[in-house]
Amino acid sequence: MKQIVNKNLITLKCVLFCFLSGVGCIFPFLPLHMLSVGLDKGESRLISAIAPCIALLGPAVLGPLIDKLSVGRGSTGGGSGPSGSGSLLRYVTAFCLILSAVFYTLLLAVPYTERHEARRPQVLFMCNADSAYVMQEVCKEDMRCNRWSGEKTGVLAVSSCEYGCADENMTWVKQPFTTTSTTTTLSPMYNSVANATPGIELVTESEEVYHMNFESRPPHLCYNGQCLVYMQHVQRLRVPLSLIAPEPLDDNSTADSDWCTYRTAGPSKCLVPPERLEEINTIESDCEPAVRCQVLDPYDEPDGVLADAECRLVIGDPASTFWVYLILRILADIWPTAGLALLGAACVIATRETSLGRGDVGRQLAWGTLGLAIFPPLAGLAAENMPDNPFLVPFLLHAVFMILGSLILVIDKHMPLSTPEWWWHTATGVLAMPMSAVRRYGAETAAVFAVVVLLGTLWSGIDAYLPWTVVDLNGTVTEVGLTLTAGALPAIPALWWAEAVVDYIGHSNIFITAFTFYGIRYTGLAYSNDYTWVVVCEILEVFTLSLVWVTSVLYFRHLVPRKYTATGQALPVIAHFCIGRCIGAIISGMVSMEQPLESARYVYRALGVVALLVATVYLALYHLLLAPRCAAPAVSPPQHLLQGLNTNGASNGNYSPMRVYHEERSRKGHFRY
Repeated sequence: MKQIVNKNLITLKCVLFCFLSGVGCIFPFLPLHMLSVGLDKGESRLISAIAPCIALLGPAVLGPLIDKLSVGRGSTGGGSGPSGSGSLLRYVTAFCLILSAVFYTLLLAVPYTERHEARRPQVLFMCNADSAYVMQEVCKEDMRCNRWSGEKTGVLAVSSCEYGCADENMTWVKQPFTTTSTTTTLSPMYNSVANATPGIELVTESEEVYHMNFESRPPHLCYNGQCLVYMQHVQRLRVPLSLIAPEPLDDNSTADSDWCTYRTAGPSKCLVPPERLEEINTIESDCEPAVRCQVLDPYDEPDGVLADAECRLVIGDPASTFWVYLILRILADIWPTAGLALLGAACVIATRETSLGRGDVGRQLAWGTLGLAIFPPLAGLAAENMPDNPFLVPFLLHAVFMILGSLILVIDKHMPLSTPEWWWHTATGVLAMPMSAVRRYGAETAAVFAVVVLLGTLWSGIDAYLPWTVVDLNGTVTEVGLTLTAGALPAIPALWWAEAVVDYIGHSNIFITAFTFYGIRYTGLAYSNDYTWVVVCEILEVFTLSLVWVTSVLYFRHLVPRKYTATGQALPVIAHFCIGRCIGAIISGMVSMEQPLESARYVYRALGVVALLVATVYLALYHLLLAPRCAAPAVSPPQHLLQGLNTNGASNGNYSPMRVYHEERSRKGHFRY
């Protein structure tokens, strides 16, 4: 009876358990952690796109390096050298896990920043016979006035201009404008601009009768010798001017501490007609005749002189926080992606797949996925119970699991990672693969790589910002962790029998199925209004990630020669978790900041349609064009191979196997691509 657990692979299972447990403790909480240190969603999206793109350096460098250093050592025997005994692969993988623990833990030390929502203080405009003033409420957050060097030029949109009396306390200027003000507007067509002496009526004779019913002496706002006439029927008057920032407020200042006063850089004035002076003096003698105007949209006016002058309370340095986080995140993401590629190579080597019996790659990954199902919700629960430092426990758990995995790799010298004597062989001997076969399958390798990139893009389109979606749906941090559990639990039995499933269904059919289920997942998320639907969509991840990943590992195991095993396992990691993850983060990040849920649903609908279209095109191309051309002749395999396949439950009746790689003289099993 075939033993269920291979004792030689127990430590490898433990390493995979620790690795995926550590990844699960930190991966779903990274988007939330970026917001917790003060980064906004735009900066977080940028980091989520840049980090995986640069992280491909890990598997791209270490995979070929391992293969190069292993060539010629222990290739014909067990090997006594460091590479032949598998120690090189073990030590480099352990090194990756340790660095992952170090750099992700350093993210806890990123300087905190806090940016409160901008407050838009009131803005007033007043001018008299000597000068003009723009007044803005002091930013109460830090008791400061907005400052700039030199002059700031722009426009100020005003309306409701009226004559009045300004005292030292600016009481009249600060009074709210009422609907009874002589400022009702209809059209800007009567706004006149002239280099003329202020006070002269700037209307034509044909307009005089019309203006008799309104104000006979409208306010003139003059700046640098150019005067604008405000008429009652002018809805919006754009006044061009340049402002000089006030001096910083101090304790000895006699100015009104609640207002910042900006003076115009050039000569400005508003003359009050004599008849208006008489009216003002009869009301109050001890005052200064002036004109005040209501300021319209001071912070949103195109080319506004006060654009970006809102009150902002900033704690810390947002720029430093962003750059420190970006650099540490890039350095952190490199190592788990490299570790995943090397652990994939370790699974392929350790399981020793042969023609008389397949390896157990899927079963090794199933043990690791068990940790992915258990620990993310526990880490989320710990985060909820530590509001002062919620992400301390998840990051420390990640470090602990990674260090445990690295210790197992270093200590266990009997892990079967040495280059095997017999690997992918038949009963008659070892079959070497010539380099011409590498060139022959290069186009197919590139095609599979492109397919995995597309699948990684669709995966990242959901998972990159899924924690934000859960929180927007009033979910908790624990429920964020449970989304990984929902996807991992059904993946365990699927991975346990993955190799038999992939052999029976075929690699390309698995990919087509994955695209189809991505369409279903995206459609479900596009119309989900609560957390329950998110969990249901995550359960379907068994078809879109788990089976896809083990299929990619098995496919590249067959496409790439055995002496390039580490490089071959680096390819799906680079395609799915680096390039695809980067593209998906960019696409799903193109949502509106004001309505993130609604705009995310539009993105989900679009990606769902794309996934279904790709599935349809892939299905048509594969079954109508590629499969008939690549099918192997209907020749029965040798009897001893049929016996081995039937023993392992892989035979699917009278199916005629397609082309099998790495063999020029005979076909190895019923490998289906």
